[in-house]
Amino acid sequence: MGGRRLPRRVLGAALGTAALVCGGVSAAQAPINPVTVLRMDSNTHARVCSDFAAAGNSSEAAIARCTRALREEQGNRTNLIVTHMNRGNLYIARREPQAALADFEAAIALDESNAEARLNLGVALVMLEQYGPAIVAFTQSLSLGVSEPHKAYYSRAAAREALGDLRGALEDYTTALQIRPDWGMADAEMQRLARVRQERLAQHLEEPPAP
Repeated sequence: MGGRRLPRRVLGAALGTAALVCGGVSAAQAPINPVTVLRMDSNTHARVCSDFAAAGNSSEAAIARCTRALREEQGNRTNLIVTHMNRGNLYIARREPQAALADFEAAIALDESNAEARLNLGVALVMLEQYGPAIVAFTQSLSLGVSEPHKAYYSRAAAREALGDLRGALEDYTTALQIRPDWGMADAEMQRLARVRQERLAQHLEEPPAP
């Protein structure tokens, strides 16, 4: 895996950054504000799938309806992308990252410029403790203009910290906070990580030189 396991509080926050997509419009399944959802207009299984995702309903019935939508929407590229994103988010909620990963990869295959899909891909990779690829996905989402970049920076910080890159993690937490100054969660992580770096530096200075 190439890194340590993320603390539960950091992993939980990273999962909260996954983008929720309904009707082709991205919103945020955010730990900050309630989701504003634009639902699909058509009365299809894809619409029902988006409703389940918006409601946070990750039941077996919700997964089944999304899967049925994918079978029935083969001729509609936009609906396929939306439904893969929504089902992937349901799998994230169910703590089934491998299944979520497959859906986000399918969405990206249909739309390589989909920044939200790459953000969600990164979240799934964090859950799988594949921190290096997660960092790549978060960076790509930022390059593609993800709608809420502070969440990508926050999630990338968590992955960097897991790989021991405390300086890079602190920079990303700081950037997330600059974008969203009222984000208490990012502020708490930035302050915590700053203390960790100071403690490690002090410990290093106290160690006797090697013979």
